[in-house]
Amino acid sequence: MHPDIEELQSKLKEILYDCAVEVRATKAALYLYDQQDDKFELITEYGFRGALRSTADRNDAVVDRSGRGRTAFFVNGLMAEPRFSEILYESSTDRMLVAPVYLRGQLVGFVDMRDKAAKQPFENSDLPKAQGIANRVGELFEKKNIFGHRFIQLSSTPAGEPAFTGVYSPAVMPGTGAAASAAPAAAQIPITDKFPAIRSVPAAVPSLSPMAAAAPIVSGRIAPRLSALIEEAQAVTKELLAPVPEALSDSDIAIARDVLRLILLIPGAVTASFAARGAQEIVAKATMGDDAIEAFQSRLDTWLQKRGESATFAKRNITGSGTPAITAADIQKVFTAPVNVGSLKGIYLTVAFASDPDRAAHDLLAALHRQLQSAIDQSVQRRTSDIARRRMAENLLEPDFVQFPELRRHTECVAKRVDMFAKFLGLSPAEIENARLLAIVHDCGMRLLDYDRLYRKRDLSHDELETLRSHVFVSAALVEPFLGREVARAVLSHHERWDGGGYPNDLHGTEIPLLSRILQICDVFESMVSTDNYQSTQTFDQAMTVINRGAGIQFDPDLANRFAEMMRSVR
Repeated sequence: MHPDIEELQSKLKEILYDCAVEVRATKAALYLYDQQDDKFELITEYGFRGALRSTADRNDAVVDRSGRGRTAFFVNGLMAEPRFSEILYESSTDRMLVAPVYLRGQLVGFVDMRDKAAKQPFENSDLPKAQGIANRVGELFEKKNIFGHRFIQLSSTPAGEPAFTGVYSPAVMPGTGAAASAAPAAAQIPITDKFPAIRSVPAAVPSLSPMAAAAPIVSGRIAPRLSALIEEAQAVTKELLAPVPEALSDSDIAIARDVLRLILLIPGAVTASFAARGAQEIVAKATMGDDAIEAFQSRLDTWLQKRGESATFAKRNITGSGTPAITAADIQKVFTAPVNVGSLKGIYLTVAFASDPDRAAHDLLAALHRQLQSAIDQSVQRRTSDIARRRMAENLLEPDFVQFPELRRHTECVAKRVDMFAKFLGLSPAEIENARLLAIVHDCGMRLLDYDRLYRKRDLSHDELETLRSHVFVSAALVEPFLGREVARAVLSHHERWDGGGYPNDLHGTEIPLLSRILQICDVFESMVSTDNYQSTQTFDQAMTVINRGAGIQFDPDLANRFAEMMRSVR
């Protein structure tokens, strides 16, 4: 324990007891960062009676969540968030409230509170109280440099030493054992001497991370360690950057078509068009005669040409039926306006009226124009988000799954089958996307469980089988921070059975998430018909017989029947 922390231990204990007074936590512990061991060390606690881990590294679920969220959070229940289940179980608790301790932008500790009095759950109103306690802990160390901070308040600088407000302070660099006096001379010149125009630095300048602090500037160049960090970060961000869709999708066009139909409810409106990058969607109140189409298109072409835009549409879809047919005489007033959707260009709304619209019609058209822009923009954003989430899901499998091409092919087949089944069931687009992501990542935890040794092993011992079964916990914990709780919960439950005989939580019937029930049927089917399977390959009819026999036992009976119906229709 650092001498400065040891000196303040009694004060820290006093602050920790505020957890009992303000939050009514029956147990609490304070962890602070130990720079030498790169771990968070238990400093003081009350109520746990020894059932508590003494250190927590950066892979610890609480440390990871504190570093991501930067604010207090709580978990009520062992299975509320799977990644915290083991921590709660090992200390014989089932409710947890954690408040991170930040100092100059760096996580330096956390206050871990458990089991509110009278068996009450933690609530949102407890969060600011808990964070206030953590902040009081941080205030004790504001003028001390025990966590490797680079910016120290000038009032803490001993007399006779230079006051540094910039590049790095004259502290001992980690791993060198050398004082800052041995550092390059340029780095020891105060910023105010090198740049006279700069007279002071705000006190709230963010601190450097431990990695950056350990890699100073050497001879005018970035030190190799920091350079490697930057290169790695650049590579990661290139992989994670989701490209903005360059064209509208069919779902975007479908949304536009629905708004066009609404526009035709405006009094006097006879035709509405949505044009985007060489494609045009036209909705009319009745059948459009050739002369009406030509008159409508001529007005739009003239408007586009004045703006220097292309007036050629390679694809045109016209929807409208009924009599009397719309003629050129009905196309009296035509209004066109650009539809602004993010960075996409060349999207236009055009509406034709049979007579000059009044002010109310103009106002209604303007409102529907805004609605169209908003609806398309949200659709594009959802698609961009889906691309990013899908890339994250695929990255959760790599690089380890490269070693198992059979498993990779199986995952791809299951994902396609799940996508087909979810669409056949008429699920919403968001549910279909989550089902697809679930199929990709449901076994991602296998890569951390000695899978390279067990993958092709025929006869597994009881312990080896239990190890493989625990992949549902590991997979769910890996997935939750990236793809959200719904997908993580479905991952956790994809080996449950309809009759309650599955694992890990003995769920039965509709207690099992719908996406898990869908995945299970598709996964079993693909495992049976795959030629890469370690079991003997089954024919289509044999596999469907297994699915039918499992209805109401292993599988959701309604879903099993719908799956059979789908497979008959596509065979």
